[in-house]
Amino acid sequence: MSKKEKYYEEKVIKFKGARHYLIKLEGEEHFKHHRYDAPAIVPLNKQSEFKKGYFLSGIEYPEDVFKDIMKEREGLPWYKTSAGKGTSRH
Repeated sequence: MSKKEKYYEEKVIKFKGARHYLIKLEGEEHFKHHRYDAPAIVPLNKQSEFKKGYFLSGIEYPEDVFKDIMKEREGLPWYKTSAGKGTSRH
């Protein structure tokens, strides 16, 4: 019996007064901050040592640049589609 392959793993954790959205892609060892539709770091209170942070695949972007990137994208990210990795629509 074979396991169904997973291309990514998502995790949401609370750490030091903030909610962190993380993703780990297949073959990678560590989780990275990542969230397509909102900040990947969300402070839960004013005492949090973290500020709101916008990340894509572990790379932090200023809010205005992040919003520009999101305007230019089409559809869902590859890991949220029903098509497998490496498949494209032509």
